[in-house]
Amino acid sequence: MSRRSEDSGVVLVNVLVVLAIAGGLMVLLITGQERALDRIADAADVAVAEQIALGAESSVIDALRRDLDTAPEADHLNEPWALGVIQREARLPTGRFSVAIEDLQAKFDINQLADLSAGTQAFGTRLMVALDQPPQTVNQIIRILQAAGPVAALEDLTDYGVSAETVAALGPYATALPVPGTVNLNSVDPFLLSVMMQNTGQTTQLLRMRDARGELTREMLQRVGALRPQNSGFTSNVYRVDILAEAGRARVVLETTLARRNAAGVKAVQIVRRRLRPGQVPEAAN
Repeated sequence: MSRRSEDSGVVLVNVLVVLAIAGGLMVLLITGQERALDRIADAADVAVAEQIALGAESSVIDALRRDLDTAPEADHLNEPWALGVIQREARLPTGRFSVAIEDLQAKFDINQLADLSAGTQAFGTRLMVALDQPPQTVNQIIRILQAAGPVAALEDLTDYGVSAETVAALGPYATALPVPGTVNLNSVDPFLLSVMMQNTGQTTQLLRMRDARGELTREMLQRVGALRPQNSGFTSNVYRVDILAEAGRARVVLETTLARRNAAGVKAVQIVRRRLRPGQVPEAAN
């Protein structure tokens, strides 16, 4: 083979190497550009989903505020304000969407035990007995609340020595409200209502009436010959809102605790806690 042929072969190899490197760089550039575009698209989807969720949250806040003017004497989730904002899971052009509302005053506010009255202490003891928990735990909780003040969450009691088993047993029926509040008879759990009423017959009748009408009233209590239990009422000012919003490949779950104020001429709805959890739509939901 001549020297010229060898040089031509080397040049060809070099050209092929350069072309391969250039092709590889082009692939990397295109791939990087595609990934950058995907990241931009995903960020845009997240932004849209967040705006949908925050818009739904604002609708709930507005509805709760209006309810203070239109129907302040009673609260339940069959009222127009609630029916207007609660949304079972539906599919929008952007993806799935839902709004769920929980009345946190359907449970007993454990912080009420700081107000040491015979009735409150007796109820706490009855609740412990009904849950098969040590009744002396009520005195322990009273001492904790009087020394440390109200707790932000029921689970915080374990930090002061209350057993995790007792806190777990209380969980379905007790909570720690951010503002003082009584148990709402319109939403209270049947078991908790029975502990409050101490009368199985009256409890059964009241639950039947509530199921039929969607609420309880003072007249209904009178009809069955019952007195309104201590630490109970017909209104609520603390709610938890759970919102699911999807847009494209993005999913956002917004969990908000709202507290209303209706005193001294001030009517307002305050965001006590908010947790925004972004994520991706599961493949099966696409």
